[in-house]
Amino acid sequence: MKRLPAIGGVLAALALCATSVIAQPVLIDRGVRAGELWCFPLTTDSLTYVYLPASVRLANDEQGRPQFSFVRYVVNTGGDSASASSITEARGGGVLTFLVELDTPQAQVQEARAALDDLVKDKRVTLRGPLVCSDGRYTLVSSVLQSGRDASQKLALATGRAPVLEGNRIALSFDLDPERATLLLKSFAMATPDVSLMFDMTFTGLTDAYHADLTVNWSEVRKHQSFSAGASYYYVSADIGLTFDELRRTQAIQLRTAGNSPATEALLNTVYGRLLDLLFRPVEPERAPAAQKGGLMETLSAMYRSGGSMSSRKMLGFGAEVAYQLRELKSEGKSVMTFDHRASVERHHLIAFNLGEFESTHGADPRHFRTVNLGDAAFQQREVQVGLDGALLPELNSVINNITVTLRKTHANGEQTLRELVLDRTNANGSTAGMRMVYGWNGDNDRVAWLGYDYRTRWSFRGGGVHTTDWTRSEAPMIDLFAPYERQVVQLVGDADVLRARGVRAVVVEVDYPFFSERRRPQLVVRPEESLEQKRVEITLPLGQPAVDVTLTWQLAGGQRVTAKRNVSGGLVFVDELP
Repeated sequence: MKRLPAIGGVLAALALCATSVIAQPVLIDRGVRAGELWCFPLTTDSLTYVYLPASVRLANDEQGRPQFSFVRYVVNTGGDSASASSITEARGGGVLTFLVELDTPQAQVQEARAALDDLVKDKRVTLRGPLVCSDGRYTLVSSVLQSGRDASQKLALATGRAPVLEGNRIALSFDLDPERATLLLKSFAMATPDVSLMFDMTFTGLTDAYHADLTVNWSEVRKHQSFSAGASYYYVSADIGLTFDELRRTQAIQLRTAGNSPATEALLNTVYGRLLDLLFRPVEPERAPAAQKGGLMETLSAMYRSGGSMSSRKMLGFGAEVAYQLRELKSEGKSVMTFDHRASVERHHLIAFNLGEFESTHGADPRHFRTVNLGDAAFQQREVQVGLDGALLPELNSVINNITVTLRKTHANGEQTLRELVLDRTNANGSTAGMRMVYGWNGDNDRVAWLGYDYRTRWSFRGGGVHTTDWTRSEAPMIDLFAPYERQVVQLVGDADVLRARGVRAVVVEVDYPFFSERRRPQLVVRPEESLEQKRVEITLPLGQPAVDVTLTWQLAGGQRVTAKRNVSGGLVFVDELP
């Protein structure tokens, strides 16, 4: 029997309630713990609060039944002809499938409303509803579900995108060999089964206005051991937080606040977040090179073990599931960054989920637990659902016209079944019933091989760009779509005094980069008297092409101009380095 690997798929079930929830910025440093919920006031109304989703539960279908199934299956075989025994081993295994969704119990919401009245002491205070997260990731932690027989430690088995709205769902499916299927069934009889999910939810808001300066001594930063590993090394967020603390202790970075104002945790989160943008770029584990992906998942696993960073839940606002790769450091001397205004920042909220004592109440229900014999394959069909990454939804119509998914199933008799699905803004925001493709039986007596198929995607971008992927082999019950491009922020940095000394009146920066079948050229203009903090542009690059061409034109006093062209791969453009 061909053993299928464990597979984790994300289905962002874009519920109709998503259209009724409108994200509004919150005052991120004014959050309060009301009952068991974190609540934040809106920037537009300090007496109107929203709460962070606090829990994850098994999703229910339209009849209110938990969307969970664990099927152990048996495939009869002829047995070993050399054996004299009349009882032989059949092939088989198990398939575990379940859907979970963000959902905060109404009892907790009511308790938070009452607690807010006591905390704010103003009868006009209201708790409007859940805060809309900007992004979310999940990590599946298990030892039984991992392939192989060494299950001595819980491992981070899979990681991917998670839904960002309450009511949205994520679907996971795993194929198990007979031994692991039996072990998992025994685990379900325990109070805490060996299947847990950790959700890392990202939300944004405005900070308070601080009065602080951060000085970065680049030569001292390079001396730190963390920055000697090179650009191919992957760090997890908790490691970066410890590194920044050490850089402060060694005076490689110095934070000075105005007057007697202390360096609060909120200010440190803001400062560390700015350093994170300068020194690292995020790397989603599923996009890491294959040679390094195993080590990266092992590093994530260590976070969930006893004594790991997740045991203290102190993530310093960097998140749990996203890894970071060191940028190429080219800066010299010292850089000074000023924090004297409100800024939009990201924070992270962690939610844990375990299946709990589900088997004790539903173990006898054949709709959830069943052992079947796959005796007749002719009347079966395979449904392959298409899951759209939650981060892609805003891109439809704004960047992407549509996405075409083509499925090709080559049957055992040599015939082919082709299916196509076109996703655009209209059908991607509706019911998931139409986001699936179906193929049936056609001489496929090998039921495990029958699960395999090939698919490719065609991306049509606004402005005429088209990108078609190669055929990909898969056995998963759903196809998870994520963008074939990556975002990069190009930030202008430099010393205004140097520009004034050289007689520079303005600098025009043109960023030239490829976007599949076309090139794009946004421009930025900076003057010596302006702050460079907001002089940045977010660009979209094809995966694996991080470098961009930059043309700088310095307008000097007297009408003279100086122009230079550079190739930038780190995202930082130094405007004070005149030829």
